[in-house]
This record gives sequence, structure tokens and C-alpha cells, in this order.
Amino acid sequence: MSRARRVTRVCGSCRKTLLSSYNQGDFCTPCERALFDRQHLADPDARDDLAAWVWDTGPMREALARLDFQAVLVIYRSAAGVTRRELGERAGLSESVIWYWEAGRRQGIYDIRQLLQFADALKAPRVALLPVILGQPRALSDLLPAPAALPAGGAGYG
Repeated sequence: MSRARRVTRVCGSCRKTLLSSYNQGDFCTPCERALFDRQHLADPDARDDLAAWVWDTGPMREALARLDFQAVLVIYRSAAGVTRRELGERAGLSESVIWYWEAGRRQGIYDIRQLLQFADALKAPRVALLPVILGQPRALSDLLPAPAALPAGGAGYG
């Protein structure tokens, strides 16, 4: 009699946390909260198939910073609620190419031109790719200096 082999699943975002057999999703609870506890989801029934907001989330910036494009695809697909086929059509690729990239069977993005083409196809803001260049998951807002404070004593700008 053969025993069923247990499949070990890991969070698609952080790639560290083992997922329980009770968790049918792709993410661990902290990553799921970081991605989906968003104010923009005022209408949970509205489909946000572009998911432009996901590019500025912590899990996405961390995946980009560590050049983990498998996680980038999983995070984006989950946030946008699209299938591999829909993502492939949007990016001009086949469903099997997306599957191979997500499964880690093939490296898909070899150079910056491919990354830019892929990001443009998904209508991602190019600024969201800063973690790839910097190697750190910092947002643009973290990098810009704080606005200058008003001089003491009021507006002072006659």
C-alpha cells in the first residue's frame, strides 16, 4: 500500500513561511494582510484587474528587491485576480510561459529591456521598479526628502 506524499507549500510572496494544509491560498497570513488589507478595496465585488496598487506594497517591493520574479508573478496575479492565461495575454506571452516562470522551471526576465516591456504590458509605473535597481524594498516616498517645513511664526510668504 502506498502512502500519499505530502506536498510542502511555501508562501508565494515571502518564500519563507510554510503553508498549512488548511491554507488553500498562495500566501501566509502576514503577507496576505500586507497585500489585501487595503483601503482602496472599498467595493470588494469590483474587479481591479490592473491592480496598479500592488506595485507599492511591501511584499511586492521585497520580491522585486530580491529579484524573485516568481513571487512577483504570483503576487500580481493574486492581486489582480487574473489567471495565467489572462496574464499571458496581457503580457503577450503564452499561459505555459507564465506557468514555467512561476514554477521556477525557467528564468523569464533576463535583462532590463524584458523587465520594462513586461512592466509596461501590465501598466506598472516604472518607478515601482526601483527596488530592482536599488536592491532594497524601499518605496519612492522613502527616498524623497520630506517637504520643507514652514518658517516659525506662520506662513511668512507675504
